[in-house]
Amino acid sequence: MLAMDTISVSAVSFVLATLLLITWNYYVHRHHEDARRLRLILDRIIEHRKIADFSFLGKTTIDQRLKLRSKPNARLNLTFKLSNSFTTSDQHVHQAFLNRARHAISPAHRSSWGKLSVVTQEILKLSRKHFDDAPPYIPLASFVRVAVFSIELHVLFKIDPSNIDFGEARKATTAINRLWIQSKNPNSMPSLYNQRVLEDALERLLPNEFHREDRTHPLNLIMPAYETLWRVVLLTFVSIAHRNEDSQTTDELQKAVENVPQCFDQKNDAEMRALAIAKEGLRLYPPTKRIYRATSTTDGENGVVAANVEKVHRDRQVWGADALQYKPTRFHNWRRDGTSMAPKQATRPNIDVEYLRGLSYFPFGVGGHPCPASRGFGEKMIALLVVELTRHFGTRQKGSKIHFGNVEVQKQVSAPLPSGREDMENWVLEIEGGN
Repeated sequence: MLAMDTISVSAVSFVLATLLLITWNYYVHRHHEDARRLRLILDRIIEHRKIADFSFLGKTTIDQRLKLRSKPNARLNLTFKLSNSFTTSDQHVHQAFLNRARHAISPAHRSSWGKLSVVTQEILKLSRKHFDDAPPYIPLASFVRVAVFSIELHVLFKIDPSNIDFGEARKATTAINRLWIQSKNPNSMPSLYNQRVLEDALERLLPNEFHREDRTHPLNLIMPAYETLWRVVLLTFVSIAHRNEDSQTTDELQKAVENVPQCFDQKNDAEMRALAIAKEGLRLYPPTKRIYRATSTTDGENGVVAANVEKVHRDRQVWGADALQYKPTRFHNWRRDGTSMAPKQATRPNIDVEYLRGLSYFPFGVGGHPCPASRGFGEKMIALLVVELTRHFGTRQKGSKIHFGNVEVQKQVSAPLPSGREDMENWVLEIEGGN
C-alpha cells in the first residue's frame, strides 16, 4: 500500500513538473515571439524615420540635406515661387528663413498667449461677417482657412485684425488651395490666373511687407506656417467637437475650453490635457502625410523615397485597436516637455509599446531639420484655435451640426475623416440659432 502511495506521489510530481516545464516553455516561446514582433515593428518605424532625418543615405552635410529636401519640392517652387528652407539648397536662404520664423514665434509667453486668444476671437468674429451670405450655414473649410491665414498675418507680420481685409484673405486662401491641388498633378501647369489673384491679394494685405524679390517675399514665411496649421485645426475641431461620441473626450474638450490659454507653460495637468487634444489631432492628421526625399543630390537623378508619417501614426500594432479613432487621452501619460518620449537611441534591447509609440510620433519631422514650431508652439496654436472655434461655434452636443455632403462620412462617426483638400470643400457648418 505504501509503495502504491509512493508511486502515486511520484506520478503526480512528474505530471506537475511536466506541466510546469510546458508552461515555462510556452511563456518563453511567447516572450520570444512578442520580442520578435516588436523588433519587426521597430525596424519598420526606423525605416521611415531614417528617410525623414536623411540618414537612409548615411552621414550627410547640410548642403546635401537641403538638396535632398528641395528636389522633391520643385513643383511647389514652380507654383508659388518659394525660396525658403523647403525649396532651396542655399544655406544662407535656409538660415535666414529659420531666423525669421523663430523670431516671429518667439514672443509666445503666457501673456502673449492671452493676447493671442483675444486676437483670435476678434478674427473669428470679423471673418464671420464675410461668410454670412447663407445663414445659418457656413462653408467650414473656407472659413477655417481664412481665419488661420489671418491669424498668421498677425503672428508673423504683427498686422492688427482691424487692418486685415478679410475679402482679400478669402481670395488669397482660395487661390492657394487651388494652386496647391494643381501642384500635385505632374501634368498640370500652375494657373496664371490664380497666381495673379494670390499676388494681388498679398500686395493689398501686406503693402509694407510685400516685395517681389523671391528671398524676401512674405509667402516664403506664410506658406509653411499656414499650410502646417489650417488642415490640422479643421480636422481636430471637427473630430472632437462634432464627431466625438466618447464622454471622456467630451470632458477633455470642456476642460480645455475652461483652461486655455491660461494653462499654457504651467507644466500642470490642465496644460497636459489641453496639449493632448492637439497631439492626437497631429497623430491622426499629420500636417505632412508623407515626407519626400530625393535619393541623390546629383542633378538629373530624380529618384524619390517617402516616409509615410500618416501610416506610422495610425499603425494598430503600435497605437492599439482604436488607432483610427480620435482619443486624446492616449497622450495623457506622455512627458510634458516635448512632442515625443522617444529615447535618443532606437536600439533599446527591451522594447515595449510605449517606446514604439514615442518613436512613431513625428508630426513635425525628426532629426536636425524639424519644423520651427515643433518645440511646443505648434501644439499650443492648434489647441488654442480648436478651443476658440469651439467657443465661437459650439459643439454637436450644443446643437451645431456639420453636413459633410457624403452619406458614409455622415454615418461613420468613429472612422477617420477624409482629409484631402477636395474632400473637405463640401463640409457645411449649420449653427444653432443661426448666429
